[in-house]
Amino acid sequence: MNKTRPPQESRPPPHDEKQLHDFLEGERALLELRCCEPKALSVLIHDLAHPMSPSLEQAIARSLASRELADFSSASSLLPVMMRRFGIDSAACSRDPAIHSLRTVCSACPKIATCWLALRHDAPREECREFCPNTEALESGASRSLDSEAPQAGSS
Repeated sequence: MNKTRPPQESRPPPHDEKQLHDFLEGERALLELRCCEPKALSVLIHDLAHPMSPSLEQAIARSLASRELADFSSASSLLPVMMRRFGIDSAACSRDPAIHSLRTVCSACPKIATCWLALRHDAPREECREFCPNTEALESGASRSLDSEAPQAGSS
């Protein structure tokens, strides 16, 4: 039984030449760092303010999204910054039992690359609210910390 296949339209390549060049440049830089300079890569990933090329930044974000960078802990690197974004002092909350739940959610978050990029680019709290699964808990924690800082009635 010989079935004829319907003619297929030729599809253009998914990206233009510049996008492909940028993609390959970032992947090559990331591969070199992973193989030759893992400590430098760790510094780059964990220091959200460290400047880097957009192509490397995107390559790292893709690797974070696919969980290829096993030594990266979003709960240790991203959560404290996100907490500050919501007005919470992460050091003051370190003994609060609720922090365990925040860390658990953060560690399992499917938006790790989005978060990493947003925090690298100083995204405002409103933007972070759109993707962070800890938003409700962070906002609740921020209001509790504001309440504890407010002067108590009747105190002098």
